Amino acid sequence: MSLAHLIKQGRKNRGWTQQQLADASGVKREIIAKVETGKSGFGADNQKAIADVFGISPVMLEFVKSDSQIITKDKQSSEVAKNVKPLVYFSQLPEKDADLYIPYYDVEITAGRIELYFDDVDEIPEGYIYAPQYRDCIACNVKGDSMYDRIFPGSRLYVYHLPNKKYIDFGQIYLVVLDGYRLLKYVHPHPSDETKIVLSSYNKHYSDWSVDRVDILNLFLVKGYENQNAI
Repeated sequence: MSLAHLIKQGRKNRGWTQQQLADASGVKREIIAKVETGKSGFGADNQKAIADVFGISPVMLEFVKSDSQIITKDKQSSEVAKNVKPLVYFSQLPEKDADLYIPYYDVEITAGRIELYFDDVDEIPEGYIYAPQYRDCIACNVKGDSMYDRIFPGSRLYVYHLPNKKYIDFGQIYLVVLDGYRLLKYVHPHPSDETKIVLSSYNKHYSDWSVDRVDILNLFLVKGYENQNAI
């Protein structure tokens, strides 16, 4: 799919004319018209302005070309496809419904053993999921059985990023990100040390684990999950 088609489709799905997109983005209508007809691409500043209007990362527009040939500087087509797909999804969302869709990241959250590091949510999502009840959340998958049989391996999680890690609603399930770890656990206060928290599992085959608060890199509150997606 070309950049021309993506921009045109995204604009039309929002019910906008080229002039309305120009007014919203600050990019001249003449430039938008040339892009939509495949005669030109966006410069860096205009690319960012258009991306901001559509609520996507500017890097996502770097992976398509006005002549319909998808390229990157290193010619890695598999990487291109991974980054173009969510932009295609997003361009098809009507503006009035766009905030009802949340990004889905193809990462697995460990409900069990130590796993990989999940730094933040700035990476490009795999796609978008219609989940109006989980606005402002992100979706990802569960791996492991430490939360079984409340949350099954393979379940889909809906988690909300907490920018302030100081205030924790103890007794709730969180995705806790440490250096080298991403863990799905109940979070409890430490019985004797306010600088620590205790991570515990629903599956009692797993022992509790005390961690220093300062070692928490990111904290996500689990807002919901779907066990029917378990495999």
